[in-house]
Amino acid sequence: MLALILASGVCGLLLGRYFNVYVCFPAILILIPAAYFVEHRDGLTRAILTFVLSSTAMQLCYLIGAASDLIIERFRSQRSRTDDFI
Repeated sequence: MLALILASGVCGLLLGRYFNVYVCFPAILILIPAAYFVEHRDGLTRAILTFVLSSTAMQLCYLIGAASDLIIERFRSQRSRTDDFI
């Protein structure tokens, strides 16, 4: 369960850095069978909990990745403006 949550978080960071928000919807749909296969022995409740936690981790990490991309772009644009005057 923890491995799927961590992998979802890493995927969310990468998706937030390089893609639009529309890519999160198909990525979350992929988590449904992954959560079921990871937790198929422990029952449906554990699989649903794994899905909810991993999709939440993906969305939160997507926001962090998108915010970091905005911050990086802002610093790049400020640096290019100051380089033009020199």
